[in-house]
Parts: sequence; structure tokens; C-alpha cells
Amino acid sequence: MKRRLLSLLAFTLGLVSSTWALEKDGDVYQIGTAQDLIDFAALVNSGEEMTANAVLTADIDMSGLMEDEWVAIGDWGAISGTSSAGYKGHFDGQGYTITGFNTTSCHTYYGIFGVIEGGAIVENFTVYGTMDLGHKTGGVVGYARDATIRNIQSYLTINVTEASTTAERPGGILGTVVNGTTVVENCTYSGTINVGEHTGNIGGIIGYVNNNTATIVNITNCLFDGAILNGSADGQCGGIVGYSNKGKVTIKNCLSIGTITTGTGNDGMFFGRLNTSNSKFDGENYYIGTNVNGTSSGASASGTAPTVTTTEQLASGEIAYALNGSQSENVGWFQKLGTDKWPTPYGSDIVYLTGHLHCDGTAYEGETTLSNTNESTKDEHIFVDGFCSYCDFYDASYMTPNTDGIYEIGTPVQLRWFAALVNTGGENMSANAVLTNDIDMEGVTWPEPIGYWVSDIGYKGHFDGQGYKIENLKYTTKRNYHGLFGVIWEGAIVENFSISGDVTNEAYDAIAPVAYSKNSVTPVYIRNIHSYLNITSSGNDKKVGGILGNGNNGTTYVDRCIFSGTLSSTNKTNCGGIVAYIQNNSSALTHITNCVFEGRIESTADNAYCGGIVGYIGANSAVYTITNCLSIGSFDAPLAGSIFGYVRNKGAGSSNNYIISGGITHGKVGDNCSSTDNLATEVTAEQLASGEVAYKLGEAWGQLLESDPYPTPSYDVKVSYVGEAGYATLYDTTTGYTLNGDVQAYVAVLYKTWLELTMIDNVPAGTPVILKGTYYNKVAADLNPINIANELKGTDVDTEADGSQYVLAQPEGEPVGFYPATTDIIPAGKAYYQSTSGVKAFFFEGEDATGIAGLNTQNTQNTQIFNIAGQRISKLQKGINIVGGKKILK
Repeated sequence: MKRRLLSLLAFTLGLVSSTWALEKDGDVYQIGTAQDLIDFAALVNSGEEMTANAVLTADIDMSGLMEDEWVAIGDWGAISGTSSAGYKGHFDGQGYTITGFNTTSCHTYYGIFGVIEGGAIVENFTVYGTMDLGHKTGGVVGYARDATIRNIQSYLTINVTEASTTAERPGGILGTVVNGTTVVENCTYSGTINVGEHTGNIGGIIGYVNNNTATIVNITNCLFDGAILNGSADGQCGGIVGYSNKGKVTIKNCLSIGTITTGTGNDGMFFGRLNTSNSKFDGENYYIGTNVNGTSSGASASGTAPTVTTTEQLASGEIAYALNGSQSENVGWFQKLGTDKWPTPYGSDIVYLTGHLHCDGTAYEGETTLSNTNESTKDEHIFVDGFCSYCDFYDASYMTPNTDGIYEIGTPVQLRWFAALVNTGGENMSANAVLTNDIDMEGVTWPEPIGYWVSDIGYKGHFDGQGYKIENLKYTTKRNYHGLFGVIWEGAIVENFSISGDVTNEAYDAIAPVAYSKNSVTPVYIRNIHSYLNITSSGNDKKVGGILGNGNNGTTYVDRCIFSGTLSSTNKTNCGGIVAYIQNNSSALTHITNCVFEGRIESTADNAYCGGIVGYIGANSAVYTITNCLSIGSFDAPLAGSIFGYVRNKGAGSSNNYIISGGITHGKVGDNCSSTDNLATEVTAEQLASGEVAYKLGEAWGQLLESDPYPTPSYDVKVSYVGEAGYATLYDTTTGYTLNGDVQAYVAVLYKTWLELTMIDNVPAGTPVILKGTYYNKVAADLNPINIANELKGTDVDTEADGSQYVLAQPEGEPVGFYPATTDIIPAGKAYYQSTSGVKAFFFEGEDATGIAGLNTQNTQNTQIFNIAGQRISKLQKGINIVGGKKILK
């Protein structure tokens, strides 16, 4: 822990509080830096100032300062091994934000605050970070009795690392509540609590309420929109409270719409488990999900049961209005209609509903004491270009599909409108669209992606960019899975466009162009996308991908995609040039084919996993293939590999991948994957430029040789291979052509005893030629016939051989030449030489010139005789004769 020298001396020697290096305003400590917060914790835990009051005076970034030694404010056992070090003061965050709160601890009842009691008040701040915790874990506050917690927004990721089978008591806001009256109000948990396969009491707001009827807990105006991950274990998992034993819990005007993954029985959107009927529901409570309480609960709460709601109701403002109890003053819920997909217990826009939505946040005249400053909005929204001028609410009638049922998108407003349409849910999630123009998003806000991240929203349609560009997409977000597309699922196809711009992720998984491939039965397809995006992430343990962020349960195909931008992270992040993260689940089937990483990945974090193709491959159960991919981008990161950042699994049939010479395949290797698994082939810049790699990658690839330094997928100009012998023939009647690469075209005539070759630069249509070289492009060109002798023949259909055709071949142990056709068919598109001389083969000038090598050698009486021209004769003639394959002079 990095602490000022004076602070260390004070803690060590037990000096009075006046020696602490913290500023005061009256009797209130002023906390404006990370060091101030560390000092304040040490001050409280010294026992000198357990009732100290404090305020935040600025946003605080804790990144890099805490290491693994943060001691909670009011740490359990800091003085006597019990809860006697509980914090009893008033801590007011004044609306500021704490970021980078990344810590690992096995302390009991741990958090930013450990124990708060005796009338303590903790309020008014937002927190981001990651906690890796052990036994009896916490959250923002680990343990409370007779205390108040309010107006706190937590985006913390809480990972339970306890080795035993019991994870115990993590809560997004508060871990454990005991005797006395504790109030939790206006709080939101939007992070992820991951307890793996452990069991325990796990709550989105509170983890555990103890077994004493003297414990009273009032939870009001709280929101759970995060996630609880309990694998297949069966912990007590509740969106609001994990387990209420005998305490009296009242839940009033709360909303639970997050996700809970656990075993069967003890999971509910409000209570995971209730042991007695002491608890009750008050006011209006709403949820999205199946269970209010865990089905294994031995009791139920009294009062009006919470009401299940829909995403449409949430977006409309109806639920915000209901949660506020029709109030116009002192409300607890806020929502900006048209932008916010659900209400939150913080904000500035109030929703009123008396037959009409008041889109500017004011009431009808005479309805309340509030003044109505915008007379034009008294009765309806004022729509301009598909959105309300005042509240950004979208006009459902602004666009209609064409006769094929497809929305045609040609402007930035139309793209934003299409996102709003999809995110209303229902059948609109399956809307199909095409781009009809390049779209420049410069100066255009992008408040929500196509397919918003909420429990039952995701894009299911077909979006075809038709080769157009989306340029200058720019946004900064703290939302989860925020990209051009947020969530895609159930047969979605997203394809055929390029995208550029700058994206900043300040907290959550915010990846573009596609953030999240959600659980689905029908495969989804992401293909032919070229991303030039520059994505910067300051969040911890996030997923940042050049094409796809998270490959979750279900089958996802990523094909013919290119990333040419930059991924930058300052904290632990899974960075992948193509895919950031492949889920640790046997039903997460991710197939990556024909993709290129040619961009750059940068990270200053020692534990960021950076891969040219995939950032992080899950553990043993993850299933994936990476086939026909090319990684030639650059890295400036401690843990980086040209294919994988961190691979923990051998995969399922990955093959034929290439990396630039000098690169390494893996940044880090897990226990189930040796360093020799999934290796790619190293290639040089010369091999890339020659066409060799393009040809080996296959039909999906192309390259204009002599111009492109390396191949790319979905290219019109294909690369062909002459063959191992270095010769081929070609006959094309459809078009003339030129050749790129190291290949030359030749025509041929018989000269004395060999075929004499003449090189031609351009090949007119219908000209049979011999090709010599290695790799080439055939580029169509309209050319006039050439006036050069050529005795080669050609066929544009499969032709039956009649014994007079000589085709290009190289029998084992023999030189390349034209040999008698050994098959019945000469394939279409091939050239051949025709002769009835009976010669064994015709070779090229500079090769074996006799053309009859290899005849059996017997005496001249029983052996055929040939002249030097290769013609058979009946007897020896004056001059050179060929008898039995030997030259004989007469």
C-alpha cells in the first residue's frame, strides 16, 4: 500500500488524528485524491477517528495505487479481531466517482467499507473496479448494523476466489446485515458478481440478512440491472437479497431486471431464499424474469407481489411513473425517454403520465406547482427527423420498409432510428436492413447500439451493408456491450461494410462493431466487415475486440473480417484483433475463418491478454476453430501473441493459419494447452508479397501481385499456382489477359528437335500458352491477336484424346515436357501439342533436346531407328542416327 510517510508513522505509533496528512473543513475531512482515501481508511482503522466525517471533493482514480493491500474503511478485526473497528461517521461522496478500485483480499466482510454501524451514513458516489475476494465477502460495504447506505451506483465486478465450497454473502451494494435498523435506498448495482461453482448467499443489492428478528432492513428505490454468475451451483441468488434468514426486510419501489445464472431452486429476482415470513413488499415493485423468490424458499413475503414487466413498458416511461407512485415531487426514479431503456434511481429527467408523456420533463399547467416552460410540448411530442426535439423519443412512423420488407438506410438519422426500432423488442428485433449510401457519423451521437443489452433484447435480423462505409462513429460509454451492434442472436446476419471512428470505454465491455453474440439456438454470422475503429478501454477485466467482443453460448461464425485499427487498454483487459473473448462453456461454439489482423494492440497492464485473432480462450470446455487466418499486425503489450493472448484450450480443428516471421503464437498458455498446440506457420514479407500465402489460404483470399504486400479475404483478384514443376498450360477463349507475379506466358513451335518457346507479355483470347513461374494473377484485358507463330493447340471443353495429343507432364525421374496423353480426357482450359511422329516426348529449348530419351537399348537389328529430327526410319542413314536411345554416327 502506498501511503504517505506521515500517515505511516501515525498508524504505527498511534499518534493523534491531528498528525494525519488530511485536510479538514471544520470537522469534515476533505478527500480529493487516491492517497487521501487510503489515508482516511488508515485513520479510521487506527481507532482514533472511527466517527470521522468526510466528503469527496473530486473524482478519484485508484488505479495502480492500491496494489493488493487496501484495508477497508472500518476493517473487521483491525483493532481487536471483531467488528469493534466499525465506521460510525458520515461519508458523503457528493456525486463524485471512484474508478480503478481493483483489489484482492481474503479479509472478512470486505469492501470500500468493511463494517459500518452506530448510525453511520455512506452515500452519494459511483464506483468502478474489480474485487477478487474470499470468505464472507462484501461489496461497497461488507457488514452493516444500524446504518444508512444511499445514492450509490456500483459497477464493481466481484469475483469470489474462496477455495472452499461456500462463497458466502457477496452483495453488489452490501454483503451482510445484522441487528438494528439498516436503510438502503436509491442504490443501483450494474456490475457482475461471479462466484463460480461455489454456493453462498449472493444478492444484487444485499447478500445476507442474519438470523435475528431484531434485524430490520428497509430497501427502497433500488435497481439491480447487473449479473450474478453461479455456474451450475445452487447458491441463494437474489436480484435484491440473496438470503433473508429471520430478519425483517421491506422492499419498496424496486426494479430487478438483471440476469442470474445458477442451479435450480434458490434464485429469484427479489429474494434467492426466505427462511421466514417476516419480510414484505411495499409500494410498486417490478421485474423481468421467472421467479420473484427462489422456489426452494420455505416462506414468502407479505404485501403486494412484484409485477412482471416488459422492455417496452420500461422504455415507455410507464414503469418509471409507477415506481414514483404518481408523485411529482420527491421522486426516486428518473428516465430520459427515447434514450434510457429503463428508469434509474438517479438522473435529472422526471417522467409524468396523465394520458400523455411529457417529453420535456414538465407537467401540465395546474397539475402541480411546477412551471410549464414549453407550451409547445403540452399535448404531444414534436418530431424532427424521426426523433422528438425535446426528449429524443423515436417516431415509429418515420421509416417504413420497402416492398421486400427491408429498411433502406442511407443517413445517420436513419441508422439511429433503426437502432431505436430494434430496441423496442418483439418482432422489431428481426427487422432486416441494407445500407444504400456511405454514412458519415461525424457530430452524430450514438446513445444506444442496434440490439440493446437487456435480458430479452437482441438483434435477430439481416443487416447487409452492401459494401458501403460507416465513418466517424464516435462515442464514450459506461454502458455494457455498447457497439454499432450491441447484442446479436438467433440467426442474425451482420455483413458487408467497413467502419471507422473512435470509441472510448470507461467501465464496461464496450466493443465495436459487434459487442456480444448472445445465447442462441440458431447460429449467427458476422462476415465481410473491415474495421478501422480505434478503441480505448480504461475498464478492468473487460472484453475489447476489433470485430466481436464476447462469443457467448451458441454458435457464432466470424468470416472474412479485417481489423486495421488500434485497441488500447490501461487495465486488465481481453483484447482481440478479431474476437476478444470466447466463453468458457461447451455450448459456446465460435468459428473464425479467413480473417486478418493488420492493426495494433497496446496495453500497459501486465495481466492484459492481447491476441491478434483472439484475446482469451476459455478453459477446458470452450470450443472454437481458427482456420485460414492471417496475423501480421503489431503489439506493444506484455502478454501478446499473434494468434492468442491467453489460450487455455486446444480448440477443435484449427489449421492453416499464418503469422509474420518473428512473431509468437501465444502470449500465455494454460494447463490444458501445451506451447506446441494450435501453432501457426511463420512467413516472411517476401512470401506474403509473392502470392504463396494467398494461394495457401484458399479460395476466399485474393491479392493483386506486384502491388499488394499481402493478401486479404473477399478480394476479386485471385492468386493461382503454376505447380511444383514450375510449368503449366492455359487456354482461355473468353477474354484476353495479362499476368501479375513471377509467371511468364510463352507460345511454342517445333524447332529441330525441341519446342522453342517465345515469351509474350499479353495473351489475347483463344491463345494457348505455356506458363513458367510460381504464383500469378490472370487480369482480364481486351487484346488484339498477336502475329507470332504458335503450334500449341487448346481446348475450351473436355476433349477425348485420340493418341496424337501430347500434354504437359513430368513423369517420375523425367524432365518436364509434352508427353503422350495418358488419360482419355484433356481437360478444358488446357493447351497441348499434337504430333503423330511417335516420339516419346517433346522438351523445351535448353532441356534434353533429343526428345526420345529413355527408349530400350537392344541391338540395332531389333531396335527402332530414328533420325535426329525424331522421325522413325527403316535403316541407318548417313549422319547421326538414334538407335536404342543412343546416338550412332554412320
